[in-house]
Amino acid sequence: AQVIGLIAMGFVAYAFVTFTRSFNTAGSVYAFNGSALGPGYGFVSAWLLLLVYLSFAAGVYASTADIGQTLLASLGLHVGWLWLGLAGAVLALILALTSIGFSSLVILVCEGASIALITAVAIAVLLAGGYHGTGLTAAPFSPHGVSLGVLALGVTAVFGQFSGFESASALGEEAHRSTRTIPAAITWSLVGSAAVYIFFTWIVYSAYPSPAAVAASPAPLVHIAGTYLGPDVGIAVNAAGLISAFGAQLACLNAAARLLYALGREAGGPGKFLTRVWPRHGSPAGAIAVGGVLSVAGLAAFGSEATATRAATLIIQYGAYLILAAYLLTVIAAAVWTWRTRRRPVPLVVLATGVAVLGYVVYRTFVPFPAAPFSWIVLAGAGSLAAGAAVLLIPGLRGRLRRSPLLAVTTAAIRPVPGTRAGA
Repeated sequence: AQVIGLIAMGFVAYAFVTFTRSFNTAGSVYAFNGSALGPGYGFVSAWLLLLVYLSFAAGVYASTADIGQTLLASLGLHVGWLWLGLAGAVLALILALTSIGFSSLVILVCEGASIALITAVAIAVLLAGGYHGTGLTAAPFSPHGVSLGVLALGVTAVFGQFSGFESASALGEEAHRSTRTIPAAITWSLVGSAAVYIFFTWIVYSAYPSPAAVAASPAPLVHIAGTYLGPDVGIAVNAAGLISAFGAQLACLNAAARLLYALGREAGGPGKFLTRVWPRHGSPAGAIAVGGVLSVAGLAAFGSEATATRAATLIIQYGAYLILAAYLLTVIAAAVWTWRTRRRPVPLVVLATGVAVLGYVVYRTFVPFPAAPFSWIVLAGAGSLAAGAAVLLIPGLRGRLRRSPLLAVTTAAIRPVPGTRAGA
């Protein structure tokens, strides 16, 4: 599922790189897709991606709480997962208000420390030859008779794991040489995250006798670390996982805030609070505050779930369904953009293939229709898409979007091929 997800995500990354090589704004897909296919199309795309970032932030709050519970339990302490999730959300909100340079450094340190420690665990598993010395095989890369429908569910879950690589596109107004650094960040974020997920998932399955054994373990990497390197290392890996999850929730909150800021700037009067900037750090304080409240509300909505794992799964799956739609809309827009600006055959073929691949993933995800509780999440996602279209019916909004100075500038970036008309 992760390998197939990486292939599909490669087309999405190509679409984002196509746009970010030309221009970058905090509006991300709003500006990209709006320049290619109009402000309404761009707004709905940004609406979906905003909900993705907010739901992923809420889901990772729960995931962080789950890891925190395991860590505290190993120390003899027991705290409700919702309280741990709220504490992590407050800390992420405080750090998000600092400069983007500082909060990005925090994210990098969190993820780097975590990967360094679990790499040591992976080396121990490799040196031991996996489970009983015979676990290092290619078996985890075989479908083992799994149906396409179930595999598609796994691929959708992978979209939840890998997604976020494109969030660098929302930092274009805070980056130097953005048309070089942002495309590189997007590309290497996808390559790096995919390499980490695929390699360490293979390590986990190699260290267990069966997939059922992996599923039965509440914290597989912690168990592996304890088994191969001792219980103290297991606790350290648990702490590293907590730090890594915190970095992820901070990244989601940062991306959501930049997108909220851009949409508030486009909306004008009703969105004035969203465009408030903290002079000391240059951070979008108003958008961060609103994003923080909305993401915490998403967490609280699932606070009655018995376990943090179940809450995280349901919340992140909602975002994964929405991001499928947002990614498909962006690849379509990139194909249109390429057709209108360059009409080079290779990019057009790549993007057309991407539309077909993502379209098939969407089809296999929803046909046959997922069983409960995922069926309810699909319906919630469909309702969210409809709500985004309904927002466009607010009196005066479409007119403000059509007069958008941002889209006027980005649309002017289109260099029409001979015989075509610019700015259509």
